[in-house]
Amino acid sequence: MKNRKRQRINRRIKEEMLNPRNEYGVCDPTAYEAVRSIIRKEQDQKNKHSLKPKV
Repeated sequence: MKNRKRQRINRRIKEEMLNPRNEYGVCDPTAYEAVRSIIRKEQDQKNKHSLKPKV
């Protein structure tokens, strides 16, 4: 089990993360977040194709 001090640190880190939405409510990710989401989508597509049963 995690200790309480570490849990508080993790919570603060999450609170400090940037909000991906701008003041108008439009999703406006940083460059790092945009590239990360693209890579994640590509990996998900790759995994979906590999999980299909072969007949």
